[in-house]
Amino acid sequence: MEDGSTRKSAFKHVKSNIKSASQGTLNSSSDIEADMSDSVVDYTLRKQCSTSILQLKTHRLGLSASHPDLIAKDDLRTPTPPSTPPIGLDITENENDKYLTLDPVDLTNFRKWIVGFCIVNFDLEIGQALDYAYPPMDLTAIEQKNICFSAFPDSNVFEVGDQIFNIRVRASTFKFAVSGPTADAGFLYGYVFFRQKKDARIRRGYFQKSLVLLSQHPFVGLFSRVVSILGPAYFDTGQPMLEAACMNIAQWKCPKDGKVLDLPFLGKLLQVELPTPLKPQLLETTPFDMNQLKPDVQIMASLPVGGLYHHFKDILKDLWLLWELMLIAEPIVIIAPDPGVCSEAVVSLVDIINPIPYCGDYRPYFTIQDSDFKCFVTKNKPLSSLVLGVTNPFFNTAVQHWPNIVRVGRQQLRKPDGTLIPSHTQHHLHSGKSKPGLGNKSNVLFNFTQGVTSKRKSVISRDRELVKMLTEASVRGYPPDWVLNNILRRHFVDLTEKFLVPLNRYFSTLIPTHISADGQIPRLRPFQTDQFMKSLKEHGPQLPFKSTFKTRTSTTDPTKELYSQFLKCGNFATWLQQRTTRAEEEMTKRFQS
Repeated sequence: MEDGSTRKSAFKHVKSNIKSASQGTLNSSSDIEADMSDSVVDYTLRKQCSTSILQLKTHRLGLSASHPDLIAKDDLRTPTPPSTPPIGLDITENENDKYLTLDPVDLTNFRKWIVGFCIVNFDLEIGQALDYAYPPMDLTAIEQKNICFSAFPDSNVFEVGDQIFNIRVRASTFKFAVSGPTADAGFLYGYVFFRQKKDARIRRGYFQKSLVLLSQHPFVGLFSRVVSILGPAYFDTGQPMLEAACMNIAQWKCPKDGKVLDLPFLGKLLQVELPTPLKPQLLETTPFDMNQLKPDVQIMASLPVGGLYHHFKDILKDLWLLWELMLIAEPIVIIAPDPGVCSEAVVSLVDIINPIPYCGDYRPYFTIQDSDFKCFVTKNKPLSSLVLGVTNPFFNTAVQHWPNIVRVGRQQLRKPDGTLIPSHTQHHLHSGKSKPGLGNKSNVLFNFTQGVTSKRKSVISRDRELVKMLTEASVRGYPPDWVLNNILRRHFVDLTEKFLVPLNRYFSTLIPTHISADGQIPRLRPFQTDQFMKSLKEHGPQLPFKSTFKTRTSTTDPTKELYSQFLKCGNFATWLQQRTTRAEEEMTKRFQS
């Protein structure tokens, strides 16, 4: 048992560290962080922890206010800080297996938002390993493996620094996984804060560790911001900050579709608008002031921080083709230099056909160690309705037979008028210079030209005025990216809604208007493809098709072809199911009133 003076000294030490972390300051000293894998004894302890920690019983620790900037003491219970860590130890290690135990009510509230946090370390003997999970959770060996290997970048594109990215992993059990009519069923979403820094005391020469937030919600905007706040604080302060974060989240109001909530988190107040199913999140429909938006604390939960414009601004002309590919659920692989770029690019493409829910499987960041690798990456024709985000150079040859390959993330230079400098010219300008951290080895990821390689010929006309406006704004540096991203997303929302006009028009004819003689609520008439095509021909499309396809050389009607392809893919089945459900609910209300 520690005496009172020791506890007082320890509390003062940790309290000062927490205060520093909450103000966003990073501890540059590496004296208090080291990898424990160089010690045989310590390795044995950590290996045991990484394989058995999820079944260990937790201990109830004392409660005290260890952070002065959190929400009111009456609303938050925070853990008793440990004694001062010895010099040379990694303060994020948890070898004593002690945690603050959340009571059942707090744990229930917490898990309405988040399943838990995983701490993933790099072990010289076994590679990526799960140090511990908090609060403790039951994860299968496959789930642990997928989380661990997805928590680290698999391409060496930087020496030191932090990275934030998101992942989507298959869940073996449905206890915490999302359930629903789309491909979200059976998956968990992960939001990763990865830190790498030089450390001469480690044989590999680097400290490498990740904090992973696991959730059943695809709130990439909200949870990416959460880990960006928690990550630096956790790595500078250790487990007390992780426990304090969990207690904050346990006090949040329950998530409800379309609600705007004030969420206190580690001294910051996040204003968050939650998404409504089948309703795109746009600045025009939020309660936030568009002219005075603060993106760091005013957040649309479903949107990535970078967004569609940020990652595709150098290949804007290809976005209309990508919209078509996502619409008809074609297989797509996105190759990028790092997980942050590829994961946000994938999420942005899934959102591009909103309000049509994407039916397929998508992995924002996919590695060769994933349990689905052998199923997805073969020499055969790729599965339809699949989008992969990758960074490993191996994929350049492994997926070269895929019909649709997108390369993004390599900054391209522009002329004063905004036009891009050709890639061969850029290569000449940069010849003789190597990417930091890559050594003398050539990395094929940095020798590609951004763009889309596809076997499909686009049939939709791009908006030339929009492309010109966005290009000029990029050169001018104003307005900010989040405004331009909203403009671009709104255009594709409008495009998708125009595509749906003929479908909604025909579907409305399937809804009965009168109650049957026996008083029973009538049923919807079935959707018939031939009748829809007849209606489409009669009323015409709303979309801006390319005029070249209306010439005599065209062998097929582009309008009929595009809608035929859509009716055969999973996106149509998902749309029809959800549209039918809404119509039946409306009919029930109308006929029972």
